[in-house]
Amino acid sequence: MGHHINNGAAMNVMLTELLHFMSRPNIAVDLGTANTRIYSSLNGETTDNPSSINLVVRKTTPVSNEYFQYINNKISTKPLRRGVIVDLKNATILLKKLVNKNRKSLLSPMALATAPIGTTEKERDLLRKALMNAGTSHVAIIPESRAAAIGAGLDLALPQAQMLLDIGDGVTEMAVFRGGRILYHATVHLACSDLHRSVRSTILARHRVQLENASIEKLTHVISSMQNEQESNVGIFDVSGIDAVQGKRVHCCLNRKDVINALEPVLMKITVIIVNFLKKLPDKIYSEILESGITLTGGGACIAGMDSLIARRTNIKVRVALDPLHAVINGARLSLNYWIGKEDGWENFTWPKLTAFR
Repeated sequence: MGHHINNGAAMNVMLTELLHFMSRPNIAVDLGTANTRIYSSLNGETTDNPSSINLVVRKTTPVSNEYFQYINNKISTKPLRRGVIVDLKNATILLKKLVNKNRKSLLSPMALATAPIGTTEKERDLLRKALMNAGTSHVAIIPESRAAAIGAGLDLALPQAQMLLDIGDGVTEMAVFRGGRILYHATVHLACSDLHRSVRSTILARHRVQLENASIEKLTHVISSMQNEQESNVGIFDVSGIDAVQGKRVHCCLNRKDVINALEPVLMKITVIIVNFLKKLPDKIYSEILESGITLTGGGACIAGMDSLIARRTNIKVRVALDPLHAVINGARLSLNYWIGKEDGWENFTWPKLTAFR
């Protein structure tokens, strides 16, 4: 009797695995300038990978000069710039690897991807082509800011205007939602990578030291001290990097004020753009946002002090999303799960007609 039960259980397991293998997978894709995140409906997991491909194969013989070793490790290509594909071939290579990693089925996956709201039809076609070349059977694309808003927990159906501010690696996006629609939007090519670049070039020019990304990201958190004039003028950071002349790892002391001076021009440009966007809104919409506040997502939301800086310069309360880094992929995941089984949703989705502010 027990033997028959075991056989039946084994048969059920085999049948389940076979159905799993035969079922069509669905994936959500957030192809970002810095990172690519993919959610698979088959295992319910999200993978996070850099949006870059290494061009240098490491040799067995170590490079003696630390600077050249550092540069060697950095030689890579990024198929995306400012949120859009600029290198279709390498974007396909990048995505193919990730799609195959998430493909545990006989059938090709259907993909729901996101793109910056300000992209052109041609730019979205490149994303669609890269995903199709990477092995997907169908691609639908939704605005990144809509996905970020859903992932941040905003109820887009509310009749009151709500604003989302997404500061990514290469792009900053602003969108106003009301009654389920995006009423106004702006896409700006100024974001976290510009803050990092400014710090990197300032330190290199002043100290001849090339800092690693982790150190630069850590330094951007001095934004939190910018509200306190006394605190922003004092403080020393001890960081390590590669001396660009000697080619050796060195320690150097950085003044907090120098780092703030490197960040301030970029921050000023970003906040002025946000303020100007708000000024162009109709009075009624602006009043509603004044009441509902601004929701902040993206890598910029993870920088300590960014929310309070924007709040101070706009005079509007700013709320950081619960998981700002994954707001886009979480929103895409929720949208994907809603669409599963609704075939007409995939076919009928068209990019919304939007009112853009330049």
